[in-house]
Amino acid sequence: MATNASPNESGSGSSYVPPDLTEIDATDPEALKYWAKTLETPEDKLRRAVEKVGPIVQTVKEELGIGGVG
Repeated sequence: MATNASPNESGSGSSYVPPDLTEIDATDPEALKYWAKTLETPEDKLRRAVEKVGPIVQTVKEELGIGGVG
């Protein structure tokens, strides 16, 4: 019945999932933490990459030199 379950009910830290899995919102601390953990990249490095190339995850991954191209 709960359509908006709390994102912090997992018991193992935050279970935050960004609303758009194709973009990184570097202005949202929770989103930045999520993506830093997901991409195994320090938050400050991730923030700089987003500022340089924009918020699209694939573009950021390419900037960071992670993930495949194509």
